[in-house]
Amino acid sequence: MRILEIPEGTTEIKNYEYRGLKELEQVLIPNSVKKIGKHAFYDCRNLKSIRISGNLHEIEDGAFKNCDSLRYVEVTADDRETGCMKNIVADLSHEIVFHIQYSDGQARLLVPSYSYDYEIDINSRVFHEVVYGSGDAYQRCVSKEKIDFGEYDFLFSVAKREEQEPTLFELITDRLEYPYQLEEKAKERYLAYLKEHAVSYVKQKIESNDQKGLRLAADCGLFRKEDMEEYLELAGKEKKIESMAFLMEYQNQHFPVILQEFEF
Repeated sequence: MRILEIPEGTTEIKNYEYRGLKELEQVLIPNSVKKIGKHAFYDCRNLKSIRISGNLHEIEDGAFKNCDSLRYVEVTADDRETGCMKNIVADLSHEIVFHIQYSDGQARLLVPSYSYDYEIDINSRVFHEVVYGSGDAYQRCVSKEKIDFGEYDFLFSVAKREEQEPTLFELITDRLEYPYQLEEKAKERYLAYLKEHAVSYVKQKIESNDQKGLRLAADCGLFRKEDMEEYLELAGKEKKIESMAFLMEYQNQHFPVILQEFEF
C-alpha cells in the first residue's frame, strides 16, 4: 500500500495502528481526525508526505518517529491553528517542508535539518551538547498556538552561517513565492542574498530544470546580459530543454541582438 487515505468520519488514529508499513509513501488524513496516537506511523521509513487539517489538535509522542523520508507536510488551517505541526517536527531532525493553506493565503516553509553531538571540555572534564545546523532554531518558530513568521524570517542570519547554498536557495524561493506575513525588511534581506549569489542560484535552477525558480530569478532581476551565454551553454550541456527555451526567450526580450547597419 503506497497511499493510505483515512476514511472520512474517523476521529482518532490509534496507538501503533500503522507502524512499520514499509511500502507506505503518502498519508491523507481527513478533517474529522482530531487525534493521532503514540507511534501511529512509527518506523514507516518510506513515508514521504502527509496531508492533515488544522482540526487535528493532538499528535502523541513518536507518531512519526523514524519516518526518515518524510519531507512534505500539507496543512489546511483555515482557523490559523497549526499546533499539530509542533508535534510533527518534534519527532524529526531532518529537513522538512510545510505547505500551509490559510483562509487568507498560503505559506510554504522549509525547516532545515540539524544534529546533536557532544564535545568534552578538557579542563573541566564536562561534556557540552553541540547543535549542528539551524533546524533546531527554526523548529522553535512552530508553537502549539501558531507559527511565528517574524522569527522564522529573522533566523535567516543563523541559516546563512549553518546551511549550504542549496538549502538557503530553497528556503528563500519558498518564502518569496508564498510571501505570507512576509515583512518588507525580511523580503529585502532575502533579495539581497539572491542578488549576491545570483549566478549560483540561476545555475542551480538550470541544472534542476526548475522553471519556477527561473521565473523568480527573472522577477528579481538576477539575469545579467554578460552571464546569459554561460547559462545557455550550461542548459545545453545538461540537456535541460525547458530551461534552454526559457533563457532564449528571456534573452530575446531583454537582451536582443542589435544588427549593425552599414551604408554603402
